[in-house]
This record gives sequence, structure tokens and C-alpha cells, in this order.
Amino acid sequence: ISANAQNDTIVERVKLHGISIIPPKHFEHDSSSNRIFHQGTMTSIQMHIVTNRNFKRITSAITDKYMQAQGLEPIDKQATTMQDGNEAIIYRSRFKSNDANGNEMYFIRLMLFTGKESTIWATADFPECIAKQIEAPITNSIKTIQQEQ
Repeated sequence: ISANAQNDTIVERVKLHGISIIPPKHFEHDSSSNRIFHQGTMTSIQMHIVTNRNFKRITSAITDKYMQAQGLEPIDKQATTMQDGNEAIIYRSRFKSNDANGNEMYFIRLMLFTGKESTIWATADFPECIAKQIEAPITNSIKTIQQEQ
């Protein structure tokens, strides 16, 4: 489905490599990289499945020190519930990168982990300067992620 065809009344689930998501409005999907994105805001959501590893085992290893070693500045961590009722954890951090013109800017990164036997890992990146406008729709969207049967 074309992102431009979406509107407030149509909720289209996008399936990418065994994972599905209801993307925010105006997002496109790129099945080759397993991500959805919004070009105009430099926002992207990538999704992966880590087979045979429960998300609680993975998240127990994600410490502030680990995040800092990855170039991330930890902000917070919260337990949440997915749309399908499963437990999840969302980490919020920030990092510095460059925009299309090479200007340095800060981005927010949300990392969501959920699943039963396997872990669904979603990473959403967006510019910090538009976080007030885009963080809630991004969070709502990643909470719709589920593994396809």
C-alpha cells in the first residue's frame, strides 16, 4: 500500500519478513531493509526477530554502560503492554548524528523488546527537535508490532 493512500479511517497492517506493524500515517515501507520510514522527518522504524531468545534475557544485558558504549545517552526505560496484550520494554535514548546536509543534530532512539520464545526487537529513530510531535504516534505504532504466525 502506498503511504499516501492511508488516511484516518484506514488501518493497514504492513508485513515484513515475519513481523507486522500498523505504521504511522504517511510512512512508507522498505521490505529489503525490514523498515518503515518517513523521508521528510528522517524517521525510521526497523524490526528484527531474535529467534529462541526471550526478550527478558536480552533486556537484562542492556545497561546504561552498554548503551553508552554504543554511542547512546540513556534517557529512560519503561515496561509497557503491546496492543496484543504481551509484555514489552521500551528504552529511550538519544544520540548525535548528521542530517542530509551534514549538520550535526540529536536524535531520539526508542528500542522496543517483546515476544515469547523469540524476541521482536524494534528500533525507532527520529530527530529530537520533532519529538513532541512524533514520539506518541511512533510509540503507538511500535506497540502494534507482532510476529506473524
